[in-house]
Amino acid sequence: MEQDKLAHFRWLLRGEKRRILDNLSTLEEAEEIGSLKDTLQELSMYDNHPADIGTETFERSKDIGYKDLFQRQLKQVKDAMGRIKEGNYGICEGCGQEIPEERLDAVPFTTFCYQCRQKLDDQVTASRRPVEEGVVMPPFGGFAEDRLNTQHEVQ
Repeated sequence: MEQDKLAHFRWLLRGEKRRILDNLSTLEEAEEIGSLKDTLQELSMYDNHPADIGTETFERSKDIGYKDLFQRQLKQVKDAMGRIKEGNYGICEGCGQEIPEERLDAVPFTTFCYQCRQKLDDQVTASRRPVEEGVVMPPFGGFAEDRLNTQHEVQ
């Protein structure tokens, strides 16, 4: 890739890094408020029905999810900056071809071309069951019919 294009993508990645760090600092400031009890200014959570604090609990869990997302994106941006230094920025990890500049403009930290990303997403989303079910052992996870071998056992 040409040096002027690499400089453009380096500039995009720096902007993305600033945006992510700003978002993380905003979330961390909100976390410094303290516990959920402190946030709600309640003396005791014991006498409250869970539905009374449902919105606040949802917002707190959403913030935790965003923090995780921003941390993963920050790692991806740093990895992309490392690939620029190494000289392999813009090369698809799936097929080894160059990633189109339009895609890099849209997602400068991507490591896959559009086609390889689609294939990867199709493989990942083949199982639409919740992640939590992966740790739940039978008889609570999955269906009993999945483990039965004969027609007699199914009936």
